[in-house]
Amino acid sequence: MKYVANGLAVNNTLAGLHFGWNELGCQGARYLASALEKNHSLVNLNLFANGIGHEGIQYLANGLRHNRTLTTLYMPSNTIDAEGARHLADALQNNSTLTTLNLCGNPIRNEGVQYLAKALENNTTLTTLYLEGIFMTAEGVHALAIGLQNNRTLTMIYLRDNYFATQGIQHLANLLQTNSTALTILNLDRPNTEGDVVQYLFSALQYNTTLTTPSLNIGRIGPDPMPYLANALIHNTTLTTISLILNGIGPNGAQYLAKGLETNSTLMILALAFNAIGAEGARHIANALMHNKGLTTLDLGSNRIQAEGTRYIANALLNNKTLKTLSFGGNDIGLEGAKCLVNALLINKTLAMLKFREKDVSADGSQYLKDASLYLTANVTWDK
Repeated sequence: MKYVANGLAVNNTLAGLHFGWNELGCQGARYLASALEKNHSLVNLNLFANGIGHEGIQYLANGLRHNRTLTTLYMPSNTIDAEGARHLADALQNNSTLTTLNLCGNPIRNEGVQYLAKALENNTTLTTLYLEGIFMTAEGVHALAIGLQNNRTLTMIYLRDNYFATQGIQHLANLLQTNSTALTILNLDRPNTEGDVVQYLFSALQYNTTLTTPSLNIGRIGPDPMPYLANALIHNTTLTTISLILNGIGPNGAQYLAKGLETNSTLMILALAFNAIGAEGARHIANALMHNKGLTTLDLGSNRIQAEGTRYIANALLNNKTLKTLSFGGNDIGLEGAKCLVNALLINKTLAMLKFREKDVSADGSQYLKDASLYLTANVTWDK
């Protein structure tokens, strides 16, 4: 690493460096930090899994204090603990160029989050922060929420694979409801909390005016919180993307969601794969598509929709004029379902992409779709 660092110190053309899995350790980080103080061209630096630790991050933090060009720093899985987070937070108080910071998979825990949250109160350049899998609990979320209340530049935060519990979700909900943050993207995939707790978050969306893309994949929230999301969709005018993959909302959850979709005109992308909505849930979603004027991308993959549910969706496509992409793989639609979709798409000229996966449809249904696709304006694709 010493020789690479020496080269970086004098190089004035290299903009990106991916140096993952190289066992830099503390000493390697020291060499690199020295180079960062002198380098004036490097913009993106990826140091994935290098065992940097809290001593190594102290050197890098010193380098960041003097560096004026680096905008993106990826340091996932580097055994950085709370002490290391403190050094980094101190650097963020003074750094005026870094916009993206990734600390995923580092055990910084609540104490480390508190240091970072304090830095966010003063930092005015960071826009994207990755804190996935850092062993954060409700205590850390509370500190983060306080830091975000005073920050007006951070717009994207990724918090998946942490342990929020009821209190953690409530802290985030309060932050969103009071519109005291600039966040537009919030990723809470696999939140490790009870499903019904999510109702607090959904309720807050009714009042929030900044968030555009909440993600709650693999939360297994079930149908109970869905009335709160439906109500939010009726009133919210900023949400553009919602991802609820693998949440088991079932047909009842789909019914509630459909009510919100009927009148919402701003949501453009909705991901509902692996939710077991069945034919009955598909019927509710289809009814919503009859009235919805905003949705352009819909993922209904692997929902046990079968031929009966496909008929409902196909009928909706006869009238819908906004949907452009429909993912429908893993629904066992058979030949009958394939015919329903083809008949609808011979009339519908808006849908541009119909997505399946290989072996999703029976052999005769698959062949029927492939043969008919020659006469459709929609592109029928088969992903592996």
